[in-house]
Amino acid sequence: MKKIYVLFTIIFGVCLISCGSAPVEKAPEPEAPAIEETLIEEPEVEDVTEADDEVELINEEVSQIDDDEEEYIRSTQALSAEELVTKDEFTEDKAEILRIINELQSVMEKEDVEEWLTYVDKNSKSFYSNPSNIRKVQKKLPNKAVILNGIGDYFKYVFIPSRKNREITEIRYISKTNTKAVQVKDDGSITIFYQFIKINGKWYVQLDRV
Repeated sequence: MKKIYVLFTIIFGVCLISCGSAPVEKAPEPEAPAIEETLIEEPEVEDVTEADDEVELINEEVSQIDDDEEEYIRSTQALSAEELVTKDEFTEDKAEILRIINELQSVMEKEDVEEWLTYVDKNSKSFYSNPSNIRKVQKKLPNKAVILNGIGDYFKYVFIPSRKNREITEIRYISKTNTKAVQVKDDGSITIFYQFIKINGKWYVQLDRV
């Protein structure tokens, strides 16, 4: 009996040693949930300055269209329905007349009578070559000391002083082939400096008649 007890004691001790030396497994720690990185896109900011510039440009274009339309109406309002001048015709006529006036400024600077006469229509040259007509013009001059002996004197003493270095901005149709070149004042009134007549598709200066 003593032997059995000793044997049991030995077996029990071995079991304790075996159990004490076995490694203790730790329970696995729960994994942290993966955090998905979300990129937050910043709202695209428009270039406000550029947008304002575009709006201003559009407004200027609209304003220019309105101004051109108003000038076209002013220039053609005296025409009858039968003498319609299109916007394209008006634009071409105005550009050509202003070009001629610009050339005449140089002619007046030189006081070149012969060159000036190439811009004048035939009937005007005939009228002012008549001594009787020249005398009528002379009587109407404010400066009675000026003597007009011919169309050359008319050019020098009448035409040049009243037109040299004047700012001509618009035209006014009298008819489809007859126009006035005018300066528009701030109050809307006009001063007439030239009259033009269109002959065989070409514009000529038409001199004032007394």
